[in-house]
Amino acid sequence: MGTLDALVAQITALSGEADLPQLLNQLKSNAQDNVMRQSAGGLLAAVAGLDAAAHSLGCLHLLEAKARTTNAQQGDREFLEAACRFLPACTPHQVCMAPEKFAALCRAVKAHCLALGLPKRGVAPLRAAVAKLCPSPDHLTPIHADFFQLCLLSKCYGAAATLVEADIFTVDPTLTACTPTDVLLYCYYGALIEIGRRRYAHALDLLLTAITAPTMVLNAITLACLKKFMLVSLVHAGAVPQLPKYTAPIVTRAAKNECGAVAELVKLCTQDKSAAELAAFAQGKQAEFEQDGNVGLVKLAIEGHAKRQIQKLTQTYLTLSLADLAQQAGLSGPQEAELAVLRMIDAGEVHARISERDGMVHFLEQDEAYHSEATSAALDSLIGRSIDVAAKLAAFDLAVSSDRAYLTKTELRSQRKADVDQSGPPPEAPGP
Repeated sequence: MGTLDALVAQITALSGEADLPQLLNQLKSNAQDNVMRQSAGGLLAAVAGLDAAAHSLGCLHLLEAKARTTNAQQGDREFLEAACRFLPACTPHQVCMAPEKFAALCRAVKAHCLALGLPKRGVAPLRAAVAKLCPSPDHLTPIHADFFQLCLLSKCYGAAATLVEADIFTVDPTLTACTPTDVLLYCYYGALIEIGRRRYAHALDLLLTAITAPTMVLNAITLACLKKFMLVSLVHAGAVPQLPKYTAPIVTRAAKNECGAVAELVKLCTQDKSAAELAAFAQGKQAEFEQDGNVGLVKLAIEGHAKRQIQKLTQTYLTLSLADLAQQAGLSGPQEAELAVLRMIDAGEVHARISERDGMVHFLEQDEAYHSEATSAALDSLIGRSIDVAAKLAAFDLAVSSDRAYLTKTELRSQRKADVDQSGPPPEAPGP
């Protein structure tokens, strides 16, 4: 039976470019797995004696084996530090030879960060790990969701900005070991990042991607995305759009039957209830909203409802007292109305001036200018992105239309339809 020292010697000897496939086969064998499991106590010392860049494939298997022997619920600081040193230093080509192991190691890093109460410790290493495993910026990896989760818990929203803003077009399990669950979690945690950054439109896009993913059963992630989609829609636009026709029927039914208090809140908002009435309803459903982690979104939705009521008044009145504004917008009084208007002025959501002398609000015309250099640059960027997306879409269409499995399925479907057409309608039952 082999020993850990022999395994380390083998890793050192077979880490040349030409020998890596042989090393991978050796590391995947049951015999070497048994060696690593039985020598768990010396695995970190073995990793420390290797070069993380030159021996990345071997270090990866040693660290992943160590992760399987540690208690992720209690956390292991020594393992966490060793893994966090390895992830930025490893060689992409070597770790991409074992994407499942690499993803499992990154997931273990996240678990130990959470167990030790150190989510920020894993942010930089996992950001480096995503870059190592991604064949291109438009590929999705299982590490994306774990990285976003750590950014959320450590409130490092800016660290996730580049990855969450990147356009993802490719999910290739053979290259990145990505699963359908990883796609859903990427959409969920990515949307939470964007909500924290107040980028509600992009958050809605991510949530809708998860909601409309093909499925035969309703899972907890999809249901959570559905509730947040409804609430973010209220925050962003004041209404919840109808789900696309290609949404799975079970998800469409869940929007009506499984969303509980969220669906009730949406209904109340469509009935133009006052902010006070909505707040009273939310207070009565506090426990349910807390259980789903939606208390903050509910509060934003109610505030957004009051803002839209004020914005409607700008279309009717040029001048309005704070008392009348509070009454028509459903606010508690002039002081709350003044605070709401001031916040909207600061955010550029309304153009108005408040007279301190008589407490009157004067609504002003919006000064819109679209001839600036910033607007031209933004327009050029959008045109360029549109051209890139069109090219990718054409390439995907060509790949699907020439796929053997797709062609076979389409041919069988056409043949069955032709057989039904030739056989004609079924004979009518004889009358009495």
